[in-house]
Amino acid sequence: SHSQAARPLMLSTPQHAVASDTNAISQSINLDPDPFPEEDKTYTKYEHYPPYCSTPQEMEKRAMPPLSDLNIQTQLVHVTALIRHGSRTPFSGAPSYKCWNGYWESLDTGVWNCDLLTYMSPPATTKEKGKEVDEHGNLLDEEPDFLFEKRYDALLSKQTTDGGLMESGNILNGTCQMGQLLARGYEQELSNGKHLRQAYFYDGDKTADEHAAADPRMRLWDLTKDDNSIPSHASQIGDPTKEMFQEPNLKYRADDEQRTLMSGQVLLRGLFGPELAATGDDETAVIKLHTADYTVDVLTPNGKVCPRVEELRNEAYESDEYKSWVQSSIEAKTTKSLMKDEMGIDEVPEVILDCMMTTICTDRNLPDALNDYDGTGGGNFEVVADFAVNNFTFPYKYNGGAYSKLGMGPLWLEIMSNILQIVDANHHPTSSSGMPPPKLALFSGHDTTLMPILATLGEQVWSGKVWSPYASMLQIEIHEVLDNDQRYPSGYAFRLIYNGNVLTSKMDECSAAELCDVQVLVKQVMSFASEYEDVNCATKVQPTGESKMGEMKDVTVNLLSTPGGAFTILALVVFSMTLGSVATCFIMRRRLRREYKYADTLTLAELSMSALDDDENDISGDVDRSRIESAVSSGIGLDENTID
Repeated sequence: SHSQAARPLMLSTPQHAVASDTNAISQSINLDPDPFPEEDKTYTKYEHYPPYCSTPQEMEKRAMPPLSDLNIQTQLVHVTALIRHGSRTPFSGAPSYKCWNGYWESLDTGVWNCDLLTYMSPPATTKEKGKEVDEHGNLLDEEPDFLFEKRYDALLSKQTTDGGLMESGNILNGTCQMGQLLARGYEQELSNGKHLRQAYFYDGDKTADEHAAADPRMRLWDLTKDDNSIPSHASQIGDPTKEMFQEPNLKYRADDEQRTLMSGQVLLRGLFGPELAATGDDETAVIKLHTADYTVDVLTPNGKVCPRVEELRNEAYESDEYKSWVQSSIEAKTTKSLMKDEMGIDEVPEVILDCMMTTICTDRNLPDALNDYDGTGGGNFEVVADFAVNNFTFPYKYNGGAYSKLGMGPLWLEIMSNILQIVDANHHPTSSSGMPPPKLALFSGHDTTLMPILATLGEQVWSGKVWSPYASMLQIEIHEVLDNDQRYPSGYAFRLIYNGNVLTSKMDECSAAELCDVQVLVKQVMSFASEYEDVNCATKVQPTGESKMGEMKDVTVNLLSTPGGAFTILALVVFSMTLGSVATCFIMRRRLRREYKYADTLTLAELSMSALDDDENDISGDVDRSRIESAVSSGIGLDENTID
């Protein structure tokens, strides 16, 4: 059954990643069998695929290279890995997700059905919790006894004649969630896990000689040894008495999106597969996952939490540099003309890049005008894609990367809190949790995580013109220098790797070396690695009426989402109406008494004439009628909608 196949794959609670299709399901943790037989037909529709798609051939190129300097005496002690999720569905639906004419009407591009399933387990009951302890005296939680298979088919409305799923009431018109990880993305992250294992695990297998871990200096884990503590004075890293996939050996962090959660889980399956399988049928391997509410998380620049972040982004788009490029450059003019003349679209859609990539990377039909990708850079596909990339990424490097630095400051603080405990233990002791720093810290995020992170590392590290492909991975390796090499005065070095390419030498002050003193990294990022603080996040521009209304709307939405929120708003409305009525009545009574000074002996005729005289004085005595007429005719002080 599906649940039986899922149990060995449980990587965290309550969500578990497992693969399935209508014909077969992977019955084992063994990484050799293909859990998606239908995937053999993928990436066959087009002769060429952009690097963005991360085809199997592209993923094979991303293995971590071994250390090239055979003479330096070092030992790898820590790795931070940041990944982008794998291939996914569109992140939104109609009408906001506007691609090209006929996109949502086509069964090929408008209906998304998924073979990748999510399994959930209920929380362990508290009845028996804590009655058993492990060999170290730690209390053990009760394990879940069963799983739920989560299916997005409750709104199924149509079926094909052979019973296959055709359409549903979901936003993507099928069984897929918006932005859901696809089977292709599953395979991509499995490949990432394999690369990490080959680079940092050694199990004595002769076939591993060609991988980085064949070098003893690169082994985070040496499975041929009983003691996996790290040599020298760095032995406080991780805990050799714990399973390698348990804290503090591993720290797993992701934002609360299905595609990022599952991407990290699948990567860890590829990394720790044999060890997870070895836990046996009577024990469930549990990996802790650290996440937060998506709306306030910091794995991407968050302008809602920190208004100054959004302001810096807007400043980039309002700059003369951007306006000149988007209005006058040949690239912009060519793209706009192409979209209008060949596709009948007046403006380049904001989501055009995502539309194109989710289409070609899943072997769906591109419109004829864009169906010319060949990798040479001359076709319509690449012209539009390049414009879309440059348009979106412009703020990341503008003004010295100010937007990226402020936006990614909290994430850098998380990253560096692990690293500083290793390279500067005297000033950064063990964390408040009491646990030593991890051997491996995994952060599962988005393209909008990796690109701004790269932008903060210096002008030459990332061009700003190349999008982070599916399942991209950035690693920061920390190596302890075991001799007195003067090139590394701190005693520690770092290596920066992105999708299998060593980028260390592209950082300022790192010359041509693949390893660089860790103080260069510390100096580069610690000036902006900080929590979002009011002093950093306060906007420099006074909020407009429109932005104030937006803030009021956000407050109202948040209030409605809380228990009793609707009643609170209703009570406030009634109170405001009552208070307003009383105040209006009081003011009008005072005004009438002041304006019409009644006398006990005033006759009806006198009262009528007195009131008329006062009205005439009010209109003609103090106000220039020509100014009123001029203002009305010109619309000064009036909203266009009000005039209409």
